[in-house]
Amino acid sequence: MSTSRSLPRNVSFYDATHLDVALGGFVQNGSITEENFLDILGMLLIIEEGPIRVQERMSSHIISRTGVPLQTGVYNIYCECMCYTPPIYSVVYLLILSASIQVSNEPWIPWLISHEICGRESSFRDGIRDRDRKSVISGTSIPEIHIQTNNWTTFEAAHIFRPEHERLWIQYNYGRRIPDMDDAIESSKINSPQNGLLLMLDV
Repeated sequence: MSTSRSLPRNVSFYDATHLDVALGGFVQNGSITEENFLDILGMLLIIEEGPIRVQERMSSHIISRTGVPLQTGVYNIYCECMCYTPPIYSVVYLLILSASIQVSNEPWIPWLISHEICGRESSFRDGIRDRDRKSVISGTSIPEIHIQTNNWTTFEAAHIFRPEHERLWIQYNYGRRIPDMDDAIESSKINSPQNGLLLMLDV
């Protein structure tokens, strides 16, 4: 009997107009901030009208663009557009309508470990090591003494979208989602640390 991949998830999110159908979810080990979560939703979801409001179902906490770690839980996504009706007897009525939320169908590429080469990939690797300092999947931290001695032998900085598929990255303009390299000249931004994760080799 197969096991559902959703079982270990401790974060899930729903369209607030369809609370019984999950749009997605993941395992939060402490690495994902509220800002990261909003960025993930921005890549994953297609919204007819913006902006969205993301609210934890039990606590009613509203997610904002902060570096605060995302709390585990169930999140409802609200997307409301405001429309004005034509004036009747000099009165304007404001209607709040629920807009449609869909999961993006943009093509995806299977993930594999990216082995470092040199130059721009070394800055990619170093940026990810400085940011994550632990495996974002297992939550295992690297001992401080290993960081000080630059011993990362059990950890790997891995691309999310592989450089071997840079042609597709450029074709679909995925670099638009990378704000930390806005001043990069003639760069696809595929080697931004935002396109990577630190993982343990056995993961």
